[in-house]
Amino acid sequence: MSLSNTGTAQPQRDSDKLAMAAHLHVLMRRKLGRVTDVEWLVRNDDYAREVIRVALADPAHSELMEWAHKLQAALFPAPPPRPVERTAVAARVSAAAVDLSNRYIGRLR
Repeated sequence: MSLSNTGTAQPQRDSDKLAMAAHLHVLMRRKLGRVTDVEWLVRNDDYAREVIRVALADPAHSELMEWAHKLQAALFPAPPPRPVERTAVAARVSAAAVDLSNRYIGRLR
């Protein structure tokens, strides 16, 4: 995710993804002798997963792994966390606390 001018998070633009894919392509060609299709890499999820898997398979090339992780994060962002629901116990505890506080204040007067 990138930040817009207003500071809010927005999904990666296609041009950013294409730039990352091109950088990964050059690294894979130089370090592994592999040639990839940059356009298809951005458009096809299965192909992207396989190229990223190949790039991450060789831990000897840290720069290659770094760019593979960046591209993976851009193409397959993690889903947002689910909101935590209040459990029945927490609801009862907070209801009891409100009840006690009302009684305490009422008896003080």
